[in-house]
Amino acid sequence: MRGKALIAIAVAMLSMAAWVAAWAQAAPAMSVQSPPPGTSAEPGEPPQPMAWSSLSPAQQSVLEPLQGQWDQLRPGHQRHLARNAERWATLPPERQQQIRERLTRWANMTPEQRQRWRENARAFHNLTPAERARVSAAFRRFQSLPPAERHALHERWRAMSPEQRMQWMTGHAGKPIPMHPPTSGAH
Repeated sequence: MRGKALIAIAVAMLSMAAWVAAWAQAAPAMSVQSPPPGTSAEPGEPPQPMAWSSLSPAQQSVLEPLQGQWDQLRPGHQRHLARNAERWATLPPERQQQIRERLTRWANMTPEQRQRWRENARAFHNLTPAERARVSAAFRRFQSLPPAERHALHERWRAMSPEQRMQWMTGHAGKPIPMHPPTSGAH
């Protein structure tokens, strides 16, 4: 069962790992500051929603993909994004564009896709350090491929049955990613 869970996590990581990695790079721990407008300064008091108009122009620019959904976000999530947006606004323009693109992808996800992403992220977090290292190494190998090869590999992976995926993962642990689809019963 643990192996099947690793397979499921690996699949999810391959399909969404670029977004996860960039989000992790773009969102380090929040700094301790005075609360943004619309939040509670008293511990234990629930934070109040933040109005989009209370964000600075720089924050609005970075968070623009989420503007249409801003009022539906939990106040704590709004506060988290507002704090990160302050820092993101100081990044080079190309890095800001990457963040906007990832926020756009998130904004365009269905609730089911977001829930699946959260579950996969939680499962990844719950792996042992060695298992996380294996999944991360596989992701780095996958990311090193040219885009066309990544797409082809992703399509072949999706076409495999869970059993074929398990065989492939077992047979190719730590090896370069083969560019030929596995045959039934082979690894």
